[in-house]
Amino acid sequence: MAKRIGILKISSEVDIRQPEVEKKVIDRIEDKAKELGILPEAMKDIFFRLMEISTEEQELLKESKKEQKTNGKCVIYGGAGGIGRLLCELMIAKGYEPIIVRSSGKFLAYPAMKEAEIGPAEPSFVIVSVQMRVTGEVIEKAASAFPGKTIYEICSMKNHIRPSISRADKKGSKVISLHPMFGPNIRSFRKLPVIFCGNEGEFENDPIWEAFNEQGSTLMTVPFDQHDEMMSYILQLTHAINIIYFTVLSNSKIQITNLESAASPICRKQLLNAENVAVQDPDLYFEIQKLSGHLGKLYEELGAAQGELVEALASDSSSKFRRLMEKGRKYFERR
Repeated sequence: MAKRIGILKISSEVDIRQPEVEKKVIDRIEDKAKELGILPEAMKDIFFRLMEISTEEQELLKESKKEQKTNGKCVIYGGAGGIGRLLCELMIAKGYEPIIVRSSGKFLAYPAMKEAEIGPAEPSFVIVSVQMRVTGEVIEKAASAFPGKTIYEICSMKNHIRPSISRADKKGSKVISLHPMFGPNIRSFRKLPVIFCGNEGEFENDPIWEAFNEQGSTLMTVPFDQHDEMMSYILQLTHAINIIYFTVLSNSKIQITNLESAASPICRKQLLNAENVAVQDPDLYFEIQKLSGHLGKLYEELGAAQGELVEALASDSSSKFRRLMEKGRKYFERR
């Protein structure tokens, strides 16, 4: 987080030390400590030290940026959105000057958000970070606006944009598909998975791969044709189970407060998971369920699993139920 804030300060030409901001933070900490019955001075000392460490890291980053070569400009469609802003920060850390494209077609320099101009040949590459349903359209638009430039897209599902990728390729634009497996509210890229669609070793000299790698992300490659099937289990199934769970609860007469008061540790974890899904963007989660092409197969498997459980419980013997539990245990033992 300190490094991300430092990148924004440096690119905005803002002083690393912000005494007025620091004072407001310390005042809030003091008030919170009093509210919680904690010694204010002790809490203030801890946060003073944290701020010192943060500003020291940012000063070092500022010095290193002076020696960093400028890699030119990159264009980010959707750069004003949550993930788009993360990608802008990532590109600044890598030495690029991000130019974001608003839905109106206006170009803005990030982070100043001032109007900018950029010619078709100027950007080193283009990133598309927009809603899933319009990703294909924007890929084709980018291929026309910046002919011959590599285009990166970060769609959560890929099969529905395959025709647009093909059309962009015919225009001379290579499209690289990747999938950051996180949302916009992260503190750091460190150890978070990023999937590139392709073969192992294919992206070793790729600037986006290098940018994530330098931030400590966990990088992996998956063939394009296998991506959506994998996501049907990682995203669709996980979301569906939680949606079913909170739908059953919301249709019931039991109050959430009573449920939480009596909940076992496993139930508490499940309630938290379900709530985390319930507060997400419904349109995004609808698109994730609809656009992979694996929806029918996944729900058949989900129905079959439910059928196995119902059949096991219809028996007076626990043998079938035990076999289900053992099958699950063996699956997790494959790690």
